[in-house]
Amino acid sequence: MAADNSGLQTVSRALAVLRCFQGDVELGVTDIARAQNLAMSTTHRLLRALLESEFVEQDEKTGRYRLGVALAEYGQLSYRRHLIYLAEPHIEQLAIETGTAVSIATRRGTDAINLAFTRWREAHGHNLSEVRFPLHASALGKALLAWSPTTSDELDTLPYHLGTDRTPQSTASLSAELEAARSAGYTINDEQTEWGFRIIAVPVLDPEGHARFALGMRGTTQLMIPERIPFLANLARVTAAAISDTLFETPTR
Repeated sequence: MAADNSGLQTVSRALAVLRCFQGDVELGVTDIARAQNLAMSTTHRLLRALLESEFVEQDEKTGRYRLGVALAEYGQLSYRRHLIYLAEPHIEQLAIETGTAVSIATRRGTDAINLAFTRWREAHGHNLSEVRFPLHASALGKALLAWSPTTSDELDTLPYHLGTDRTPQSTASLSAELEAARSAGYTINDEQTEWGFRIIAVPVLDPEGHARFALGMRGTTQLMIPERIPFLANLARVTAAAISDTLFETPTR
C-alpha cells in the first residue's frame, strides 16, 4: 500500500507541474519548485519524466521548459472526440458577421474550458492563452450554469474569491444573475475580467435541453455597446441552435 501511495503522489505532483504551464509560459526548475513547494531534486526528476514522455520540452539555449507536443496530440484527440471541429464553420461565420471573437466552451468542475475560438480582427485582445475561467466569473461559465440542473449546493462550492469586485461574490448574487440571464436569454460579462471588453454567452443545448456547451462572443466596449447586445445575442442564439443540430444529430464515430 505504501508503494501505491507513493506512486499516486508522484502522478499528482507531475500533473501539478504541468498545471504550472497553463499561462503558456516558459519556466525554469526554480520557478516550478517554488510554485509547487517541491525540492529541486524532486522537481528535476519529475521534469525528466515529463520530458521523456514529451509532455514538456526544454529550450536548449535557456534550459527553460514549456509544454510539449504530446499534449497537442492528446488535445487533438479530445477535440475530435467532442466533435468540436464540426462547430468551427459556425463560429467562424458568426465572427465574420459581427467582428467579435467567438468561442465555444464546456464545463469541467468549477471552471469553463474554451475548446475552440476564433481570432477575427484581434477583438479578443492579447490573452490568447487563457482557456480556463471560473464558472461564476465568466459569461461562458454562467451560461453553462444557467441552463443546467445546477443545485444550490453546487453553487456554494464555487471559488467566489476568484474574480474581481464586479463578479458575483456569493451564491445568492450568482443565483440572481443566473435567473436574470434565463429571462434575457443570454449571460454577460461586462468588463468583469478585463477593462474595455464585454462578453456575452448563450447555451448550446443537448437533446435534454441542458447546456452541454456555451457559445461566447467577445468584443471591445466600443463594438459591443449596450444597445447592440440584444441583437448580437440573437445572432448567437441562432448560431448556437445550428451548432446544437450539427453536434447532436451527428453520430459519434
